Amino acid sequence: MIEIDQQIQQLLFATAYKMTGEIATSQDISQEAISKYLQTNANSTSIKNHRSYLIKITINTAIDHLNRCQKERAAYIGTWLPEPILRTETNLDYQLDLDYGITVLLSQLTPKERAIFILKESFAYSYEELSNTLDLSNSNCRKIYQRLQQKISPSNRDTATKNKTKERIIRAFMEASKTGQLDTLVGVLKEDIALYSDGGGKVTAAINILHGIEICSKFLWGIYSKFKQKPRFVLQHMNNELGFLTYLGEELISIGLIEVEGEQISRIYFIRNPDKIHLEII
Repeated sequence: MIEIDQQIQQLLFATAYKMTGEIATSQDISQEAISKYLQTNANSTSIKNHRSYLIKITINTAIDHLNRCQKERAAYIGTWLPEPILRTETNLDYQLDLDYGITVLLSQLTPKERAIFILKESFAYSYEELSNTLDLSNSNCRKIYQRLQQKISPSNRDTATKNKTKERIIRAFMEASKTGQLDTLVGVLKEDIALYSDGGGKVTAAINILHGIEICSKFLWGIYSKFKQKPRFVLQHMNNELGFLTYLGEELISIGLIEVEGEQISRIYFIRNPDKIHLEII
């Protein structure tokens, strides 16, 4: 039997989070996986790798959850985005090894596609291990992963961007937004930028994903020009990267994360749903 220490608990939580994008759900799934593991004959010689066995339980429990909540996700008002997780300098070695943008892309895949990508990218699973975990053939797992590699290409992963570069771009974006200097704001946006905004039907947000510098810059200008007081921005480590918080007075009204290409923003994610901006430290 493996010791269920903090590292194992974090590993299972992070695995569930990458599958679901939900904090409370991932906590429940990781605890359920541990409970199932302890209820089995964990000392059995039939379990060759206890860590892998726990990951398998977590993945399959997450798949079951995603299958159950399909109708709920389909009925969600507007764009659904994963909940961000607050990270401090002391826990940057945490198990969330995928950028937020990848988590967004994963949320658009089927549950088993997500599992295959996560197990290959985060745990370097062989196709035989994928087959045993997900009850799929080796060839099917290979075909699915190869297709996912084309969909989620290295250019999507933003791994080459240093936090210092991203911080400089975020600061330029925040300053332009705060001062209302539209020309400066447009200068940090890529021509084919996409803007995602998740209000969950509870606060004002763009219902659909916005594309193109003209539409996105007008949307941003429309938001910030309507504020009766100047917004306050705070840089914040979240998930596997740097993002920013937007306050009006003392009220946190949105969480922002970006993807960059070169010196410009290619994707902006605004999380505005009040249920998702609790910034919980895990």
